[in-house]
Amino acid sequence: MYCINATDGTLIWSLLGFHTYNGILVADGHLVAYNSYDAQVYCYGKGRTATTVTAAPEVSVHGSSVLLKGMVTDQSPGKTCLGVPAAGTPAISDDDMSPWMEYLYQQQPMPTNAKGVELTLDALDPNCNFVHIGTVTSDIAGNFGYAFVPEVPGLYKIIATFAGSKSYYSSYAETFANVEEAPPATAAPEYPQPVDPTMTIVGVGIAIIVAVVLVGIWTKRK
Repeated sequence: MYCINATDGTLIWSLLGFHTYNGILVADGHLVAYNSYDAQVYCYGKGRTATTVTAAPEVSVHGSSVLLKGMVTDQSPGKTCLGVPAAGTPAISDDDMSPWMEYLYQQQPMPTNAKGVELTLDALDPNCNFVHIGTVTSDIAGNFGYAFVPEVPGLYKIIATFAGSKSYYSSYAETFANVEEAPPATAAPEYPQPVDPTMTIVGVGIAIIVAVVLVGIWTKRK
């Protein structure tokens, strides 16, 4: 099956199969077809997604970094040919969708160079200012990670947003991270400076010389 752009004739996606039995039906934005390749009825359309995000550590000291990590997963119904529910499998980029679906549903080799989806990480800082933290792309397992350093102490509301794609609907998740004031710096203890033994010896020598001179003067006068 081939999905072609009607305007310029470019290929949008394709999928293995023999779609000859009972034809192909299209309704409400979905395409339904019987695939003689594996004797299954396929429904093509945008899939629901789920996004998760956590902050580690949840409580940090101002000046240190906070690691944001999570997942973006496909939440489509049904089971794959791998014997696992489709819900919970990684969300994959539009460019890799055809080989990924053939891997999940038609026992084809796993495309090891597939990419995940792009999402944005934002925050509301303790002063309710909107802060764009960054943009990150999930990997082939659906995972993402991003380290950032909060600018001011206080409670941050973190928002991870997958805006959706041609293959998936959008989803988002929230978490919180508290940034505490750094403890005041402790002054280094003062230790007495070591005495220079050379100066001590010189001082003693001078004292002896002065004493000898004084004794000589006193003897002459006597």
